[in-house]
Amino acid sequence: MSTLLGFIKKELIALRRDPIMLAAILILPIVQVIILSQAITFEARNLRLVIDTIPDDTIMTRVYDHALGSGWFKKVAPLQKSAVEAVQAGEADVALIAPKGGLTRSLIRGEGELQILIDATNVLKAQSIEGYLQGIISGVLTQEMHISTHNPIHFSTRLLFNPELNTQWFLIPAISAVLVLMSLLTLISVSIAREKENGTIETLISAPISKYDIILGKTIPYIFVAFVNMFLIQTVGWFFFDMSFNGSFLMFVLSFMAFCLPATATAVWLATYTKTQQQAMLGLIIIIFLALMLSGAFFPRENMPEILQWISYINPLTHYTYLVRNIILKGAGWDYFAEHVGVLLLSGTIIAAIALKRFKTTL
Repeated sequence: MSTLLGFIKKELIALRRDPIMLAAILILPIVQVIILSQAITFEARNLRLVIDTIPDDTIMTRVYDHALGSGWFKKVAPLQKSAVEAVQAGEADVALIAPKGGLTRSLIRGEGELQILIDATNVLKAQSIEGYLQGIISGVLTQEMHISTHNPIHFSTRLLFNPELNTQWFLIPAISAVLVLMSLLTLISVSIAREKENGTIETLISAPISKYDIILGKTIPYIFVAFVNMFLIQTVGWFFFDMSFNGSFLMFVLSFMAFCLPATATAVWLATYTKTQQQAMLGLIIIIFLALMLSGAFFPRENMPEILQWISYINPLTHYTYLVRNIILKGAGWDYFAEHVGVLLLSGTIIAAIALKRFKTTL
């Protein structure tokens, strides 16, 4: 234990003596949050749609079929829950709720009203859904059903979890997750590569200590730095963008700890293939770029080809991004937490086993 504490102290002292690196870790992420959170917008496709109406509601059925045929929406697997509960549980992105007796009957009586219930945790999707649906419904009424009355339906739209469609609320949790990954990968892999480049790694592996002490000594200090980094980013969101925190802070911290396993394991695994800091940085660019593009942090996963969606499911950043966003904005439940943390721990265990096998303690 004293050896491990000595390693941790050594890494913290080295970090303190490098003010440029320290400033890059603690200040640049805040600048990135403020800039990136206001600079990105995207189209949404493959939105999960459910409807709530009676079985013989002809017009509602036609609307549903046209929505699925548009390419913007897709069918959700049969649910045991109501349409409202499906949206609240994150199993659907939008629900169309017909009035009592169905939309067809309501239109015949001149009382056409339709409720659109939208999950707004993903602002990029929510911004598009209402316009998509209103266009589809209007087309069905005029072209298919030959109903030409001006505005025959009154739309009642309700946005859940982010009613103001604040883009910053959507982006800041994702930026936080991405920067935690970048911090852990960069600091750990470059630190180990620096030891190799300077020749001091030989002193470490020849000392009477295990490889577990070396790895823990190289990872624990930077986990603490990443946690501080994440907290600073969230503080920016709370104070500068008035972002609410609706979930459990304990769940938030546990999610971070679970994500640290695959992130640090990936950093150690990368370090086993590199001998210089330049090689480590090149590997980081490749890994971070792929992880980011396949995470759904900024680009909706639903827009990807199906094979890439499957690949993205085993990407740890995907699950951590979803956890952070849903905990902060939606107040995610423990079932949702367990599902994503389970994937993080499983993937982290596999990567850690590979990294430990490759990490050599012999010259």
